[in-house]
Amino acid sequence: MTDELEDQMIAKAEGLEAGDKGAEAIAEATELVQIDPKDALVWFVKGKAHYVEREFEEAYASFSKSAEIERENPKVWQMMGYCLLSLNQYSDAEKCLDYVKAAEPANIEAVCALGISQVLQNKPQDARRNFDLALSMNKQTTCNVLEHFYENVFSASKDTSSTAKALLERVLETIKLVR
Repeated sequence: MTDELEDQMIAKAEGLEAGDKGAEAIAEATELVQIDPKDALVWFVKGKAHYVEREFEEAYASFSKSAEIERENPKVWQMMGYCLLSLNQYSDAEKCLDYVKAAEPANIEAVCALGISQVLQNKPQDARRNFDLALSMNKQTTCNVLEHFYENVFSASKDTSSTAKALLERVLETIKLVR
């Protein structure tokens, strides 16, 4: 496949994701993977399409394949961390997000998500350090990340304990007060 054709297909898949056409984006990304299964970017696009559709296991599998091909891409590890958070695999999520923080110390979203994973593992000092760091970089973005995970993942999850949900609610409310 030519680079131009691949770029067009990736743009189309990403456009479908943005337009809430997740099933179509998954189909487009699956076609891309079939055409060039050794391209980390097409696996990443497929993972994003599954993530948007809340198909976290499939998203994680696609991101993992992308990471096998391109091991040092922090964006891939960040998305794997998000998937693992969504799958309540907090320790593994922490490892992914720790890698991202080391590679991109100014990545507010990853630092905040790392704090979330630590809250859910009952590591309050580590979580506080990461939330404080994220807040010092950008309070609004930190609040947005917390709200996203709380509203879209944890509040509706039957697998997340009520204690963890309450703890995240308190963290979110505290951060809103700081804002």
